[in-house]
Amino acid sequence: MSKVTLESISSILNVSQNTVSKALRGAPGVSDELRAKIFNLATEMGYKKVQQAAEISVKNITLLCRSSFLSDVTFWSQVFSGISKYCSKNNIKLSVVSIDGSKEEKAETILSIMPYTADGFIIAGTISDTLLKKIKSSKIPFVVVDHFSEEVDCDYINISNKLGIYKLMKHIYTNGHRNIGFISNSISAYSFTERFDAYLKYMKDFKLPVKDEYLWLEAEYIQTDYLKNKLSSSIKNKDFPTAWICVNDNTALTFIKALTEMNISVPEDVSIVGFDNISELIYTNLTTIDVPKQSIGEKAVEQLISRVENPNKPLEDVMLSVELIERASVKKLSLTE
Repeated sequence: MSKVTLESISSILNVSQNTVSKALRGAPGVSDELRAKIFNLATEMGYKKVQQAAEISVKNITLLCRSSFLSDVTFWSQVFSGISKYCSKNNIKLSVVSIDGSKEEKAETILSIMPYTADGFIIAGTISDTLLKKIKSSKIPFVVVDHFSEEVDCDYINISNKLGIYKLMKHIYTNGHRNIGFISNSISAYSFTERFDAYLKYMKDFKLPVKDEYLWLEAEYIQTDYLKNKLSSSIKNKDFPTAWICVNDNTALTFIKALTEMNISVPEDVSIVGFDNISELIYTNLTTIDVPKQSIGEKAVEQLISRVENPNKPLEDVMLSVELIERASVKKLSLTE
């Protein structure tokens, strides 16, 4: 009799090996009905690990990120909460190592992080290719979250930034806006770059003009005074955008503050949308894109466990979907306005 494996069980039920593994471990992401089918089939086939399957092979995970991410209370705190909760539920020890972004490529930074890890890394956010390559050369399994590098082949967990921008563009366009600006900053975060590229693509697809003077991208960090200065020199222009897409909600809230201080009303005078659906928005009427932040963290742990247990399976670029949250920050225009 041939040996019963995860592959043989998955082939009979026409599901992935990862799904079988999660079902037998009791991990989330599998329906109760399918979990029962997998467990019963594994038992019938005499799968030897079925009794021990609830025991996850990963015991220690190191979360690696830039120091600034740990102080973020809007986006990253929710991602980290998803990682922490998943680890706690499955008795996985989680260590956190923060690094100075300006020192990522120095030898002492690389050496300092290696002793912390046992079974694998979850790398959160922007990181240099140099450090990423060093981690890959260590042969320790790792997953990268909210970042992507063409230079490093590994497992990535991201959200569909392109789809999010499309949904914002369609919502703005449907409400009659044809002159749309974009605000970001000069930080080269992967998600920010994707969102700006998607804006350029969909402006072209919707046959709308992109005006360089209304692409506000040069500030390293978007501050109220910076935006007020930009507004003072352009708000009276006849071609000033009736709507603006902001690269994230924090930028949108800063922009709204600047507009308010200049007695410019949202959405009566200018329409604004954001991206991320941070918790602070419960006090605002900002239209935005909801990002499944805790699910990103949970998925990262799942993917790392799967990589440890199946080191030879194809690498995966996982993309989680996003949803438009319509609030009252976009004014409906007639096409004659």
